[in-house]
Amino acid sequence: MYAVKKPDKVDPNERRLSKWVNCSLSYEPLRHPVVIDKLGNLFNKEALVEALLKKNLPKQFGYIKGLKDMITVELAEIPGDTESREVKFQCPITGLEFNGKYKFFAIRTCGHILSAKGFKEVKSSTCLICHKEFVESDKIIINGTEEEVTELWEKMKEEKLKVKDNGKKSKKLRNGDVNGKEVALLSGTKHGIEGNGAQTNGKASTKKFKATDLAPAHATSVYASIFTSSRKSDFKETYSCRSLPLGRN
Repeated sequence: MYAVKKPDKVDPNERRLSKWVNCSLSYEPLRHPVVIDKLGNLFNKEALVEALLKKNLPKQFGYIKGLKDMITVELAEIPGDTESREVKFQCPITGLEFNGKYKFFAIRTCGHILSAKGFKEVKSSTCLICHKEFVESDKIIINGTEEEVTELWEKMKEEKLKVKDNGKKSKKLRNGDVNGKEVALLSGTKHGIEGNGAQTNGKASTKKFKATDLAPAHATSVYASIFTSSRKSDFKETYSCRSLPLGRN
């Protein structure tokens, strides 16, 4: 009997470091352009776009539907690091290495990634790199804990529902519907408008428009004849006047 070789144990430190320096999809070293999703996972943009085009994105990333679900980020490289072939990153404010030992946040409005210590030391409502304004909800934690990722997941679902609701409202406005009630457009009886311009509570009126309905007070039938064809004459044709033009007898 031969002894079964046990699989080598994975160093937890290496596993942690891999999430911070490698693409979550291709597992290749991160290289610009780099993007994150709304849950704080890091990707090489080229690998993610290619997977979307080929429609072979793993189910675990099924919530990523297109470019709108990814945020381009700016990682600050460690200058003068030529010992390793892999590019290493750091916080541009504190110099803390981007290796999983420290918390880092991405600002979704500009894409810059800074350490939590950097945000704490220099409190500001603008990015410390590009000075673009942001609010606390614009910060996305990178490779967060299970609880932090769950919180980001709930936030992402709320945003999608809000976008969906806004889309429905925009569609109603384009179709002439505001707050569930049809807008009364002056287009005959199609939208419940009578000939005199009054709304009939959404029920189409069968009353036809007549010029005399809107005639001024004390107006005669001559007023109506300006806008409508002449009324039928009571003149009856006889043998003796058959050749006469109508209306001249």
